[in-house]
Amino acid sequence: MKIVVASLLVASFLRAQAPGQLASQTRAIADARTALNSATFALPTDYSGVAVKVDALVGAEVALAEARAALPPQQNGGRGGGGRGANNGAPSYQSGGTIPGIKEAQVQALMQMTYATLPLIKTATSARTALGSTGDLPGKAAALKTAEMALAKARATAFTKIQASPNKLRPDQVAAFLAMGASLDRVTFTQPQPLNFGEHEGYSSLFDGVSLKNWDGNPKFWRVENGAIVGESTAQSPSGNTYLVYRGTEAKDFTLKLEIKVEGPGGTGIQYRSKTGIPWLAPIADNVAANNGPVNLNWMMTGPQADFWPVSRDWTGQFYSENTPMRILSWRGMVVEGAGMREKRQMGTIGDRESLGKLVRMDDWNEYTVIARGGTFIQILNGQLMAVMVDDDPDSSNNQSGLIGIELEQVCKVSVRNIWLKKLN
Repeated sequence: MKIVVASLLVASFLRAQAPGQLASQTRAIADARTALNSATFALPTDYSGVAVKVDALVGAEVALAEARAALPPQQNGGRGGGGRGANNGAPSYQSGGTIPGIKEAQVQALMQMTYATLPLIKTATSARTALGSTGDLPGKAAALKTAEMALAKARATAFTKIQASPNKLRPDQVAAFLAMGASLDRVTFTQPQPLNFGEHEGYSSLFDGVSLKNWDGNPKFWRVENGAIVGESTAQSPSGNTYLVYRGTEAKDFTLKLEIKVEGPGGTGIQYRSKTGIPWLAPIADNVAANNGPVNLNWMMTGPQADFWPVSRDWTGQFYSENTPMRILSWRGMVVEGAGMREKRQMGTIGDRESLGKLVRMDDWNEYTVIARGGTFIQILNGQLMAVMVDDDPDSSNNQSGLIGIELEQVCKVSVRNIWLKKLN
């Protein structure tokens, strides 16, 4: 995650009013502010060094006030605070800076620090603005020094706590934060980072690429081949419904990413929040029973499924409840709100079901993303939202923590690779 914020641009209004005449003073303020911020966020904090930087900043502010006072009235923008520009002399920011790889928890910590110091920022800004008015310049400079020192101490204390917490910033992140003015009070509206399916920061791999470690399924149908998990059912050895279960963890709220491919007329699905050991509701075909013997319920999964049947363009991407009476809850292209088995209602449309089906890659790799948060389920295929389901029944089988797995159904070859899980609980 990156936060796009503003790069430092000091007193542009003043430069427009008196080109070149105050540029050196405003540049000196910018340099002094940068030096103060660097001292404030250097750990351990050297408060005597911070005090020296505060003195330098206040000196630069006084020099600007004196230079402005010496200008003719038509050039200095007047003696009131408004003559310091629309931001009352505080640094203004424009988009351009970034904090690389910052996480949401780190942003929240920096925002809390920013909001906690806003009253001190306001006091310092008011003291800075007062330098632009007439009378008692030494007294106003002393007030500004007191305000800037109080702000620096508060920031240093808060930042020390952040760096001692799990939200500690890396050196490059600290440098980026300083470059944007050491504050998030002027964060601009930003676009999220472009889709990167291969980004796995915060994720754990569920497949080592060479073995079925932590995976549990009928070895008659499941194997590893060319860096992928492969499930294969043939006319001579039909699998019916069978599943490969990941036993390494259970998850309720998560984001799951994987690549999947189906060759042949059958299909598959990604099970999540699912259980094993539950009696199977659908009848078992005679040829499947003859081939496999009694049903092993440890290899049968009940629960939510992100469907994937390339041959059937109606099903791929839909939210399906495997081995329950609920069955299809949100067809591809729909946003559905429901409450377990009691009711469901379409609330919106993502797109035309047939058109969305054309994004499914036949006999080729597809990128599947499943997001589960509380009672909300989001299924994305090849970067396209396919189905959203909201289940408001807390007792629904959809809303329980459970297992992740892969389905094999009917005659086909299913391949899955690059399985990554970002587990929240």
